[in-house]
Amino acid sequence: MKTLLEQPGFLAPSGTIGADFSYLLALVFTILFLVAWGFAKKAQGTRHHKLVLVSMGTMMVYFVAYYYARSLGVLSFEGREGFGGPDEIYKNVFVPVLTIHLILVTLGMILAFYMIPQGFRASDRTGGEYRLKSEELKMKPRTFKIIMFSILGCWALVQALLLATRQNPFGASVAYGLIFLTVALVVGLEKLIEKLLPDGARRHRILGRTTMIIYALILVTSTATYLMLYVIYPLKL
Repeated sequence: MKTLLEQPGFLAPSGTIGADFSYLLALVFTILFLVAWGFAKKAQGTRHHKLVLVSMGTMMVYFVAYYYARSLGVLSFEGREGFGGPDEIYKNVFVPVLTIHLILVTLGMILAFYMIPQGFRASDRTGGEYRLKSEELKMKPRTFKIIMFSILGCWALVQALLLATRQNPFGASVAYGLIFLTVALVVGLEKLIEKLLPDGARRHRILGRTTMIIYALILVTSTATYLMLYVIYPLKL
C-alpha cells in the first residue's frame, strides 16, 4: 500500500498518488459537508442527517486507514525532504500553514466524533423527518461514568494486545493512547458544553456551523500545502 501511494500522481508532475488521492478526498468531503449544511439551512433534516452521517463516517475511516498506510499522512511523511523551496519560505510559510492544517484536522476529527451522537440526541424523528428539539440536553451521570470506564477498558485491552503481539510496542502504544485520550476528552467536553449551551437544538446549530467553517479552512490549508509541495516548490531531484 505504501509503495502504491508513493507512485507518481496525476494532478501535478511532482505529486504522488497518495498526495493526489488525499487532496481529492479533502475536496470531496468538504463539498459534501457544505451540501449537508445547505440541507440544514433549508430545514431538510433527514437529508442533512444522512449525508453528514455518511460523510463523517467515511472521513474517519479514511483518516484511520491513511494513518496506517502513511504514518500520520502524506504531509507529515514528506516533511522537509518533500519541500524544494528556500529555507525562509519553509520556516515562515510552509511550516505555519502545515501546523495550522494539522491542528484544524485534529479539531475536525474531535468535532466529528462529538457531533454524530449529539445530532441523534438533539433531534426527534417524526413522520420520517429528523427535526431538532429545543430542550435541555444533558448526559446522565451514570451514562457518563459507563462511557468513561468503557473507554478505559478498551484502552487497557489494546495495550495488552500490543504487548502480546509486538516486540517494540512503544510507538503504537503512544499513538493508541492519544486516540483514546482524544475520545475521553470529547466525552468530557460534553459536560462543559452542556453548561454553556444547555439547549440541544441551539448547541447543534452553533457547533455545526463551527464545524463546517473548520472543514472549509482545512480545505484551504490543504490546498496551500499541496500547491507548495508539488506545484510551486517541488523537490528537485
